[in-house]
Amino acid sequence: MGIGPGTAERNEHGDVFARDMGAMIVHVQRESGLAHRTFVLSEWQVNALRIARHRGVRVAIAVVLLSWGYLAIEAARVPLLTTRIARMEQDALRLDTLQQALTELQARYEQVQAMLSRPAVAGAGVGRQDSTALPKVRARAPQ
Repeated sequence: MGIGPGTAERNEHGDVFARDMGAMIVHVQRESGLAHRTFVLSEWQVNALRIARHRGVRVAIAVVLLSWGYLAIEAARVPLLTTRIARMEQDALRLDTLQQALTELQARYEQVQAMLSRPAVAGAGVGRQDSTALPKVRARAPQ
């Protein structure tokens, strides 16, 4: 004989999470032992269990936990990123200082080059094949 709505032997226990059933007593006992525990759940606890059984509530709880987990991970990264930004700012400051020093050295180098190079004399290279050749200098005997 089957158990169902159309049979004489119906399940008379009903839904254990029904709203109008009141508080719930849960008795837990080991299969092979004398240890046991009894829990009395109040009506609001039974309602909370009934609501938690629904799939939509479980999905919503999973979404909330995942989003909180993501936010916790991102919040944990903040000190690391702050340290990296401070280090990058120090590097940028050093690079700016080096760039300024390089610019000053290039200006000094160009100044020295301008001082050491001989200005071109007008007409000095006329008729010569090589206008970049230096004039010949006679050596003098030491005195």
